[in-house]
Parts: sequence; C-alpha cells; structure tokens
Amino acid sequence: MDKKNLLSIITISISIGLIYNYLNPNGIPFIREERILEFASEEDSLSYRNDSISIVSIDSTNIKSSTETSVKTEVIVQKDSQSQPTEFTKPLAIKIDKAYQLYKQGVKFIDARMPDEYNEGHIKGAINIPFDGDESYRDILKTISKDELLVTYCSGTECDLSILLGDELFEKGYKRVYIFFGGWNDWVERGYPISKGWQ
Repeated sequence: MDKKNLLSIITISISIGLIYNYLNPNGIPFIREERILEFASEEDSLSYRNDSISIVSIDSTNIKSSTETSVKTEVIVQKDSQSQPTEFTKPLAIKIDKAYQLYKQGVKFIDARMPDEYNEGHIKGAINIPFDGDESYRDILKTISKDELLVTYCSGTECDLSILLGDELFEKGYKRVYIFFGGWNDWVERGYPISKGWQ
C-alpha cells in the first residue's frame, strides 16, 4: 500500500468520524463549553431537614379504668414538606458553610476523586464514585434513591470532577444535587471530620 492510499483512508476515516460525531445527539463538542456554576441561595441550601416534622396538635384525654386513672396523649405529627428543597433545574453549587450545615443534617456526600485520593483522606461518611473511574463504581448509584439530596465534591476550586459528576447524576435522574465548590481542601482547612481508607 502506498502513502497516497494510506493518506486517503485516514482522511476518509477522520471525515466519517467527524460527521458521525456531529450528527450523534450524544456527540462530543469540538470546543468545550465553559460550565458556569449557579450557587444555591441561602434558602435553598439551608432549608433541608433530614426528617423535619412539625407538631400539628396535641390531644390529651383522661381515661378512667376501675383501678387507676391515666392520661392518654395523642400527638399528631406532620412532615414539613416545605423544608425539603424540590427538584432543581440543574445542580447548584454551595460553599463550605452550607456544605457543613448539610453534612450535619446527614446529607450524603459523594467524592468524585480517584480511589487512591479517596483512600488518602475524604469527608467522613462520604462514598467514592470517581468520575473518571470504571463503570463498576456506577453500581453504587443503584443503592441511592433518586429523591435523595446529594453533595458532590473533589479536591478544590481548581478541580472540575465534582461538577462533571454532579451534571452526570442530574442527567441520570438525580434532581437534588449540590456541588461543593471548594471541596476537600476547604473541608480540611476548617478541620471538619475526615476519614482515611475505605471507612
């Protein structure tokens, strides 16, 4: 095969690949679009309560039996539906103070870094779903409800893995995703709870 034929085959292959990518709805853009983070409002990010309830009424009734008198108290409890944020239109970014508030409320944190970085140290209780990892890590998603509030994070402000993972989760139907802008570096700087290894 001469160089002219080889060059023709390469040119045709590249052309077919470019055309296929252009026509494919999931094609890769030729120029990466800059992702602009929209930060959550104070109301959005701090209104979450894991099991928020409110007491609607208390009804006390005296019950007399032949041997004793007791008081029966009935408490009517109602979940506070306004305390949990509804679905977002896209993942929202949060900073350290809001991330820690959500952490204290038991919200699930997802570390988007590679397993070796996760093992060196991570937010206590966080699970590892590396954005650049293989598909076996995605199996963890089957155990997470799509209604659950999630926070993704990575190394810090220069790392975009948490943004990419947050966007991917949102596309998979997880409509309550926060992106912790500042991530691991801000968390360690504040001295908040951490773990090492697969804890």
